[in-house]
Amino acid sequence: MKNLITVVVLLVLIMSFKLKSDNTLLYQQSLLSHLSNLKSDTVYILKCFDIELPSKIGKYTIVDLSENTSIFLNGKSSLYAIKLMPIEMNKGAIEITFIDYVLKSNAGEVVMGNTGSVIF
Repeated sequence: MKNLITVVVLLVLIMSFKLKSDNTLLYQQSLLSHLSNLKSDTVYILKCFDIELPSKIGKYTIVDLSENTSIFLNGKSSLYAIKLMPIEMNKGAIEITFIDYVLKSNAGEVVMGNTGSVIF
């Protein structure tokens, strides 16, 4: 019985690591499709705490704004950012939603303007 519990715990751990890497690959592929018309090599991302991304995807450098957006906006009139939503299941299909924002500074506060969204 003790060995069975150990095996089950190990399988759960292994599957959770595989699931995280699969999710990361889904986000990477979707982002590359979404960014195909972007002229900049730097992409600013707003993401949930449980979404993991590398610092570089293809030619794009990924910068996570989730910590403090005002630091990255400092000195710029506006900044284009993409919010990554958690993966969802809809009628048996996997969906990843990206919401595009323009961030602007207004009297010391960051104002986010929604410019659209895309579902992959």
